[in-house]
Amino acid sequence: MIKTKNILLLTLLISILCSFTSFAKEGMSPLKYTKNEQIWYYIQDDDTRAKNQWREIWDNWYYFGEDGESKQNTWADIDGKWYYFDQWSIMQHDTTTPDGNTVGSDGVWIPTDGETAPVQETAAGK
Repeated sequence: MIKTKNILLLTLLISILCSFTSFAKEGMSPLKYTKNEQIWYYIQDDDTRAKNQWREIWDNWYYFGEDGESKQNTWADIDGKWYYFDQWSIMQHDTTTPDGNTVGSDGVWIPTDGETAPVQETAAGK
């Protein structure tokens, strides 16, 4: 009788653990994580990295580029609009960025005085 109970308990425990691993499949995973900066990638249900995609996570917006890494400490031109991402890879909104530019409630850069981009393009261009 005790052996049967132990087998049932073990079976129940294995079932519970297996169900948790199926829920843990999709989500954020740190690529670089320090107290001063964080770079992430996002694993999708099919075990691939999210690429060229927006994700709202923990009430913040992140963008995962062509390499699957979150944008960090940079301006990014995404679909013709400029967005700023801080040292934790979070899209900034309703604020002034560290370089003095302004972003609106949607995170899009607000140009002033005829500016065409919030950053200077290099000689090589885009």
